Amino acid sequence: MTIEHFKIYCEVASSSHVLVRAIKVSLIVGTLLNLINQGDILISLEFEKLHLIKLFLTYLVPFSVATYTATALNLDFKLGSKAVVAADLECKKCKYTMYIHKDALIPECPHCGIKTKWRLK
Repeated sequence: MTIEHFKIYCEVASSSHVLVRAIKVSLIVGTLLNLINQGDILISLEFEKLHLIKLFLTYLVPFSVATYTATALNLDFKLGSKAVVAADLECKKCKYTMYIHKDALIPECPHCGIKTKWRLK
């Protein structure tokens, strides 16, 4: 992975729509998992027995998974969808390259047509 790829991944991962969705998923899934794992302690209000590291990690894991998944999907560059970032793309099949602007519709490769599969160059 190049530094440019890393910058693009970070830009998408830190975008507001990705972060808001990841926070929502984390709050719902993390709360359910905490109730399953430490529910007896939480219900009995015996907070001195509560494992804070487990509590924190139980929210962090679904947040991380949701962020990764949303970032990967946003960088899939499917034909006809909008580009979430400006990037240089390369056709996986014929190696044709092109630059796509943010919010532009992702076109077909002039050589591969509808079978185009783009990746970051």
